[in-house]
Amino acid sequence: MTMDQLPKTLFKQGTETQVEKVNNTCRTSILKKVEKYVEAEYKEVLGDPVFAQVMVIYVHKLKYSGRVIHSFVCKQLLTVKHHELWFHFARRALRFSMQEFHAITGQKYKDDEPDLDIDNWRGDKGFWSKLLRRKGKISLQQIRKVHLKSCNTWSHVNRLRMVYLCVIVGLVMAKDEKVCIPHKYIKLVMDFDKMRKFPWGLHSFDALVTTITEARDKVKTQNSYVIDGF
Repeated sequence: MTMDQLPKTLFKQGTETQVEKVNNTCRTSILKKVEKYVEAEYKEVLGDPVFAQVMVIYVHKLKYSGRVIHSFVCKQLLTVKHHELWFHFARRALRFSMQEFHAITGQKYKDDEPDLDIDNWRGDKGFWSKLLRRKGKISLQQIRKVHLKSCNTWSHVNRLRMVYLCVIVGLVMAKDEKVCIPHKYIKLVMDFDKMRKFPWGLHSFDALVTTITEARDKVKTQNSYVIDGF
């Protein structure tokens, strides 16, 4: 297939822009702190098959490359495929879909979302239960700076919930560490069975697709931009 036969591209070949910096909100550094302060719970989550493949990225110290990401963003094919991104390399169209995302992350990617009744959770008078009941706010930054160092008085299950949240918010959904953690995620870790059934792959992939799509305009006019998501 020739370039003329492919869908419209974001840039014509050879006209791609150069940028000074591409920031990414997916931070594995939070796990270094987690491993230091709550090692037992960290190892327990590391052994959970739901997130084990994602955590391997931290274990093996794989690094984020802004240059590679920018190259992919510039080589987008302008399609309207649902749950898919298409790129061109060496005059060939390459697909990045939930199937490829699953191969990398191990996360579930089924379109049908189970009815988990997330708002129906059981309180235990612990830290997370109290935070939900008072509609409190908390961010990864607060966890990193304050709670990791002071959680030794918490129950094991509440420390475990904190580790899961660090993995979910910091890696899987890759939220900015200053942004408040959605209560939906906290409610999910209140019930580990519901948490494991939740289609994290679908939500994580869609968030990544959205931010890459939104970056299309930025790469044409800005010399730096942010990519949210895994």
